[in-house]
Amino acid sequence: MNTSVVRYFGGSALLVLALTACGGTANPAGAEGGTASQTPATASPAPTPTEDAFKMLTSEELGEIAGAVKDADNVALAVMPADKVSQALDQMMSIMTEVQVEPAECNSIATGTALKPDSNTTMAVGASTSSNAELSQTLSLLSGVDKEKLEETLSVRSKEIADCANLSMNIRGVSMTATTKELDSGSDTPGAIAMQTDVTLPTGGTQSTVMTFAVKGGVLISAQASGTGVTSANLASAVALLDQAAALID
Repeated sequence: MNTSVVRYFGGSALLVLALTACGGTANPAGAEGGTASQTPATASPAPTPTEDAFKMLTSEELGEIAGAVKDADNVALAVMPADKVSQALDQMMSIMTEVQVEPAECNSIATGTALKPDSNTTMAVGASTSSNAELSQTLSLLSGVDKEKLEETLSVRSKEIADCANLSMNIRGVSMTATTKELDSGSDTPGAIAMQTDVTLPTGGTQSTVMTFAVKGGVLISAQASGTGVTSANLASAVALLDQAAALID
């Protein structure tokens, strides 16, 4: 995995991008689109007042949302070009096929295969320009996944986190262990859940990631803070990214 993938998807992406890494190939258009569409994806009856309209957004629309979100230093996120997102996902998916996970039933949460790509999936990724080895803040937006599949994935996420609290992975002969626990997201976005993953590297060092995710209007929003010095206290910065993005999805 090259440095650009690590920068945009987090140093411990192999373990924590269970809901975003396999979102599919982003549209090859640029990320500077217009205002997000206000039209539901289908002509189905209007949702109940408590349910957000389920939309299909283009990569340009998602990129505009990501670019309007600001990091903890009040600086707008840098949006990864859509073609680079596609390349990074292809690279990560290739690596995923070589990962061996124990216990085996934790393969989905460990390798990011909870959601399968399809031809309609679009994605945008934004990163804080102050990201470094100690702290990297990223935001991922995914659209086009079947509504029922999204709801199903989120509904079982807490159970998967509990069942896979301790696991090991072997990637091309390199072994790592990880512990995962659910956190209280404290998000203003309904249904948001959060988790922390601590990866013990072959060198003996630790790479930690706090991550929060939710669905708003059919868009899967995932935000994370990752780095060598990350603790649960860094979750607040990730939640801020998620809530800003959710507020921009009508």
